[in-house]
Amino acid sequence: MKVAEKKKVFFDMGLNIVSSAIPVVILQLLLLPLISKYVTGERYGLIITILSVLNVVPSTVGTVLNNVRLLNQKNHENFAASGDYQILLIMAEIVSSVVVFGLCFFYIGVSGFLDIILIIIISILWLAKEYYIVAYRIMLNYKAIFLNNIFLVIGYFVGFVIFVLTRRWQMVYLIGYLISLLYINKTSSIIKEPFIKTNMFKNNLKDTITLIISNILARMVTYADRLILYPLIGGTMVSIYYVSTVLGKVVSIAINPINSVALSYLSKMKNKPDKLFKKTFLLGAGICVIGYTFAVLLSRPVLSVIYPKFVDNAMKYIYITTATVCVNVLTSIITPFVLNFFKLKWQIFINGITIIVYIILTMVLYKAIDMTGFCLGVLITNIVKLLFTLFIYVFNKEGINEIQKDDKKSVSI
Repeated sequence: MKVAEKKKVFFDMGLNIVSSAIPVVILQLLLLPLISKYVTGERYGLIITILSVLNVVPSTVGTVLNNVRLLNQKNHENFAASGDYQILLIMAEIVSSVVVFGLCFFYIGVSGFLDIILIIIISILWLAKEYYIVAYRIMLNYKAIFLNNIFLVIGYFVGFVIFVLTRRWQMVYLIGYLISLLYINKTSSIIKEPFIKTNMFKNNLKDTITLIISNILARMVTYADRLILYPLIGGTMVSIYYVSTVLGKVVSIAINPINSVALSYLSKMKNKPDKLFKKTFLLGAGICVIGYTFAVLLSRPVLSVIYPKFVDNAMKYIYITTATVCVNVLTSIITPFVLNFFKLKWQIFINGITIIVYIILTMVLYKAIDMTGFCLGVLITNIVKLLFTLFIYVFNKEGINEIQKDDKKSVSI
């Protein structure tokens, strides 16, 4: 990679960090805390749990479609084939909506008809936005992604005003994603692509299904805490746990966008970029150390302002939950570099093992030392996944390159 190309990679990473940070910071540090002031602790815990479902299902499925399209784009260009993905999107929307409905209605217990309808609409828009943003990634146009996120935030604010008037929190996300999609439609042609199949449809469908299974497992590790805790101990405790993770999540927004840029460039490379891996990992590790320090130091003063009714209880877990977020984002940095050159089965294997370890550790430690034990179980699980992923990278560097000679490219979120 030439010097100019390296500079562009790191510039795009920086721009993507900023553009990804804007909507997350606005939600995590402003709008969600404001929403919490209008609802009870129990109701807020329910909202956070529903958002976890949306992050695990439509967000994951949309991002998978995005990555499959990105990684197979060259094949479509080589054969001058246009199609498949609109059909895959419709299929994904149907399955995602059914799963979201099932989880919200039967598992979480959301019973209001209008609540369910609004959640399904958010699910549809969220999934579509996560996929259609690939139009800019294909062109490596991170300025367009930045502008799209600006419009997304504008939509959030409009939706929040409607929430204040109607008390329907769903409007924040619904209006935000709607405006984002309108911008994508205005600035690209991806939404207008034809609903046709190509000769690569079966392979694209197979890749999509395999990656969805893998990445749903991966996302479950991130959001399982709320999904497990809500039925176990109720919404108020979920609210306290969530508040203890807020500043750690702000740290993660400085690192997770690196994945998106790294994969976009990796999809155009034939050889493993060891130097880029090392620099990216060191950058992420450095940001994690600095971010952890600042998150711990600033947690009480910041949370006292944005979550005054939860801060005292949340501070009991802040050191562990923030460390968990940092370990998780370090793993997410390594994953595209390692698994981009391996069979898809490796992703399912790693994430499947992680889920098993997660359930065993969190349940055993929760029974032993209550919520502190639960938090420790989540942290240890993420450390195990980080070490496992690092082992695969080192193992491959030692010369087991034949594993990947004919393998398809893949990615985990």
